[in-house]
Amino acid sequence: MERPPAPRHTRLPHVLAVLYGLAIVYVSLEPFAPWLAPPPGTPFYLFEGWPARWTRYDAALNIVAYAPFGFFLALLRRGATPAARILQGAVIGAVLSFAMEWLQMYIPPRDASPFDLVMNSAGAVLGATLAAWLAGHARARKLLYDLRARVFIPGHLGDVGLALLLLWLVAQMNPGIPLFAATFDADPLPGYPILAPVQDGASLLIQAAASAFQLLGVGLFVALLLRRRASAGIAVVLLIGVALLLKGAAGVGLLKPAAWETWMKPGALIGIAAGALLLPVAIGQPRPVQVAACAIALLSSLLGPVLVPETLSARPPLSLFDWHYGQLLNYSGLTRSALLAWPLLAAAWLFALAGHPGWGMPADTR
Repeated sequence: MERPPAPRHTRLPHVLAVLYGLAIVYVSLEPFAPWLAPPPGTPFYLFEGWPARWTRYDAALNIVAYAPFGFFLALLRRGATPAARILQGAVIGAVLSFAMEWLQMYIPPRDASPFDLVMNSAGAVLGATLAAWLAGHARARKLLYDLRARVFIPGHLGDVGLALLLLWLVAQMNPGIPLFAATFDADPLPGYPILAPVQDGASLLIQAAASAFQLLGVGLFVALLLRRRASAGIAVVLLIGVALLLKGAAGVGLLKPAAWETWMKPGALIGIAAGALLLPVAIGQPRPVQVAACAIALLSSLLGPVLVPETLSARPPLSLFDWHYGQLLNYSGLTRSALLAWPLLAAAWLFALAGHPGWGMPADTR
């Protein structure tokens, strides 16, 4: 097969910058209530001075949180100088952090701090500096462009699909969410009671169905995103393997040892097995059938939260986590919201794919 030419430009950094910016807004403003004006006489947070106590962990977390955002921002302009890229990432990152800290003054559970602003800005500068180096490295840039053009469908539609796939993969890092499902595990562990009842046959079936639909839908999504159908099997296995490694690594770092005794739930494992059996059959179907099956599977994966609505408002069982910092609630809420919104975003992408001229031409499917 003739090697596809590398695209002249891509919108992938733009899509990733928007998605990551929305994630920052969510994490910064969660729980989004109550909105209260600061008491009279409260100084603006920039004038409160440096906090009396801060930890290296807080500094590192604030830097790491904004580094990817600065990285994506620095890649938005083609042909920009390294200095211009770094300046763009630093300024936009600092402005967003300034706005988020300002709004946190109106949410009593949150704490606005100039320390966070400085660390966030430093993270944006760090990410933008790395992006400026990458943009100036012709060989690395060409390698990434060639890989993007050779593996995934071309155009902005392919960029959006790839960004959505990365979003799903990152959201899987939350070990408090069952494998590929979008609800928190409701089973109590020995010695760690929570308010949810013990899992019965109905909840087992719902969890299995959610995992099966997620695996089937994500697998078909990958197959439709690739240029060549023959690569779908390897790509799906690689994606699922990476997702399991990320979730397992996060579980090792965050979960208490007792939580591992019942972390692999029978319902999720049954659903994964069922989805794995159906996926090869679905990938072998014509692309219009794949699109329809993918949309049905992804939207059906939302039946779990609909049938068990209390999981939508449930907090993660913090007693299961070996974690001593308050960011866990924001992290868990962000990943769960991303997994709940992902099927809807993916369905919209599938609708756009089906209406795209030439989406089912043999050159993109063989």
